[in-house]
Amino acid sequence: MEKKITYLQWLNRLNADYKDSAEKVESLYHFTGDEDFLKEEAWKRIASLLVPDNLKSFNLDLLYGAEISADQIINKACISPINAKRRVVVVFDIHKLSPFSKDVLLSFLPKLPDSVCLILLSPKITSQAKFYKALEKLTTTVEFPRLWENRTSDWITNRIKEQGKKIERNAVQILQNLVGNNLSELAKEIDKLVTYIGERDSITSSDVEEVAGLSRTHTVFQLVDSIGERDCKNSLLILRNLILADEKPGGIIFWLTEHLERLIQTKEFPSGSGKSLAAFLKTKPFIASKCQKQAPNFSLEELEKGLNLLYQTDVDLKSNLMPDKILMELLVYNLCHL
Repeated sequence: MEKKITYLQWLNRLNADYKDSAEKVESLYHFTGDEDFLKEEAWKRIASLLVPDNLKSFNLDLLYGAEISADQIINKACISPINAKRRVVVVFDIHKLSPFSKDVLLSFLPKLPDSVCLILLSPKITSQAKFYKALEKLTTTVEFPRLWENRTSDWITNRIKEQGKKIERNAVQILQNLVGNNLSELAKEIDKLVTYIGERDSITSSDVEEVAGLSRTHTVFQLVDSIGERDCKNSLLILRNLILADEKPGGIIFWLTEHLERLIQTKEFPSGSGKSLAAFLKTKPFIASKCQKQAPNFSLEELEKGLNLLYQTDVDLKSNLMPDKILMELLVYNLCHL
């Protein structure tokens, strides 16, 4: 078996014979990549296979790299499971372990007991550091790249199919236009839609428009476009409407980040490549057209500064430094005045 696989390869192997899924779960995984939602679903899937719900308090441990040492991971991994064959230990943000803890952990991993499934999670690895090279040799590394738009539509269809329902092709497009590529938000909307249609087999375009809140979510696109046009007055007005509609700041930041990244790619688009801009951006022609129109409004330096502002605002929101409304208004103002 390859030691480095994609999430879909891992999932297909697990699903090849559902009755034996628990037996196919290995003792040591490294989950890495940008798509946190799929990483969360994957470790929860493993936990559900190996640990009954009534025993999770005894046989499931969630640890965080910034708060622990390697000794604590080792101690948890060496505890015998209670009334079960195996236990699960999940360690988030392993990149935040101290250098000493990383070395200690690497020396322990070859001696990992068979009675535990240890799952180590990290963001997308861009470093060639010794720690990650060693992890790749010791673990099954499962990569979770962010899904591009053309893959997200398949993901929507398959997720609805897993719940015993179907969705019209146009309805998939509308849902994606409304919610974007944020899988966590899409999963929430899909759950709402499945509940909404009840005994019906298929989700229609009108169902999506009704449940996903067409007018409210379109305002997010209006905000993105307004900032792209550097229209500060209108952008702040749209933001206030979003806040009144209880739009989550995290979702707004996600959309704005995606748009600024596209504008950077647009400015870097090699016109003589023979590709269309839409193909280069892996998006639809009408979105590419907007990017082409808005990209000249910013320099590369300004767009990179904008991404830093988005990152810092996300950090500040989680730190509760000041009210969300003020932080978001400052963000929108600053993005329009880069």
